[in-house]
Amino acid sequence: MIAGYWNRIRLLQKLILIVILFLIFPVLVIGYVLFSASLSLAQKEGRDMLEKVAYQLNENIEYRIIGYQNTLMQLSLDSGITTTLTQSYQSLGEEVMGLQQINSAVSRIRSYFPMKSVRFYKSNPTLHEDGGTVLNMERADKQAWYADMKDENRSFYWYFNWKKDHSEPSLFLSKWLVDYLSNEKYGIIHVEVTNRALFDQITNPLAQKKGGFVVLDNQGKVLANEIDSAGVGEGGGDVAQYPYLKKVYEAKQGWYSTKINGLQSLVVYETNRLDWKVVTIVSQEELWQKLQLVKKAAIAVSMLFVVLTVTVLAGFGLRTTKRLNFLVRSMRRVRSGDMGLTIKVHSKDELADLEEEFNAMSIRLDQSLREMSEARSRAETEKLNLLQAQINPHFLYNTLALVKSMAMDVGSSEISGTVDALAKFFRLALNRGGDILPFKEELEHVKAYLDIHESRYPGRLIVAFDVEEATLSCDIVKITLQPIVENALLHAFVHTGGRGRLSITASMRQDTLCITIADNGSGISQEQLGHLLENAYGASERGGFGMYNVNERLKRHYGESYQLLIRSAPGEGTTVQLFIPQKNGLIATAG
Repeated sequence: MIAGYWNRIRLLQKLILIVILFLIFPVLVIGYVLFSASLSLAQKEGRDMLEKVAYQLNENIEYRIIGYQNTLMQLSLDSGITTTLTQSYQSLGEEVMGLQQINSAVSRIRSYFPMKSVRFYKSNPTLHEDGGTVLNMERADKQAWYADMKDENRSFYWYFNWKKDHSEPSLFLSKWLVDYLSNEKYGIIHVEVTNRALFDQITNPLAQKKGGFVVLDNQGKVLANEIDSAGVGEGGGDVAQYPYLKKVYEAKQGWYSTKINGLQSLVVYETNRLDWKVVTIVSQEELWQKLQLVKKAAIAVSMLFVVLTVTVLAGFGLRTTKRLNFLVRSMRRVRSGDMGLTIKVHSKDELADLEEEFNAMSIRLDQSLREMSEARSRAETEKLNLLQAQINPHFLYNTLALVKSMAMDVGSSEISGTVDALAKFFRLALNRGGDILPFKEELEHVKAYLDIHESRYPGRLIVAFDVEEATLSCDIVKITLQPIVENALLHAFVHTGGRGRLSITASMRQDTLCITIADNGSGISQEQLGHLLENAYGASERGGFGMYNVNERLKRHYGESYQLLIRSAPGEGTTVQLFIPQKNGLIATAG
């Protein structure tokens, strides 16, 4: 029943049903399912956003930490500082110069990275301390941070000294100075960095989303606080005052949802190389509001989608069926005989391809019919010309014999020879009505034509024949060479008064008869040669056989295996080559 109904309805109705069943209905169902899962997706979106913010903040802090560590590394590798701290001094002047060099290097470094103080603790007894930058190693032993340096072996040592009210820490960075040749420690470089220098340039990327970030050390002290109405407050403090932040110490990184000041908030955290916690917090209230907007927008978009889809589909379907119906009507007109009919091609789609193919087919059919009509017309004309040219051979020969006898009576041997040549010319041309004759007789035919030409213009033309014996028995279509020779005599020697040289050669190449007719005349330009080749290969000529008729007759007899080549250049003469197959299987039937 369903199959029968489907086969009865039109194409446009099928398209609408397909779109409704396989596009609109699935899209609406999928949209409902996706929206049902939108709460978790919204939370994941917020979590992904906070993870990116936490990662970026961590990267910014890491960049500053690495910057200070690289500064210490640069100072520890400074050859001038190393020499000043390790060499043996003999005078106070040398010590002053060394201390000045250290202070100069420290001033230069502090211009790039703000540091509250820089101190060098040295073990060199010959170098006196200056009371500020260079101090004896014994003083380091009294500092709280020195114990960690003695017990651990690290490249850098960070230490925090909090104020009594825990409002702001002092950050210290230390590094052993080591003689890498002897691997012995000769001192310590110790830098104090303010909290502001480390965090003040980091802005709050979550300010517009009712959120912010907190940086905590491994003891739960607040190093940086950029929370906007999230409940942490400003200034320093301890994580113990904010229970919702204690969970960040349960893992290196993670996330959780909790209430802060009555607002459901999302917390995402990471841990950096100094074991600091970078915590990002954002309120979910704005996310829920946006979700309601998304719900309303989804309903509106779904309704608009259905209306637009049906409208566009109906318009497209009507236009498509209209083009198909028009194409069908055009095909019927062609079938009724309206050949050459073309229709307008619309756009570049598949229907346009079909319209183009229809136009090409219609034009090709019209051309084929015209060519067939012209071919029939040419065949009738050729038959008529042949009928007009068929003179009774006996009457022609008797007449020529009478003329020869009259010439001999008056003693004119020239007239008698010319009449003999003319008789031979017509005898071989008529060939008892046949189209094929031996190549030997074709040569006799062209020689008779040249004898007549010699009688008209004695001594002007020099003709050379170079013919292999094996070629004389080959078959060839009659009156093949004479039109080519005549063309050379009419055009090649115009500028020399008919004087020139003509050569005719023939040879066998496997099963192909190769004939070359060459002259040393004025030659042909490339433009004229192209026109001649075009005429020889398809353009019709008026009157006579000419190059075109020779080429057409040979192609009808020998097919595609036959070949005609013409080579020429101004002042270099012209060469015409014929390649005629001699295999019986390659020769088409004449007539």
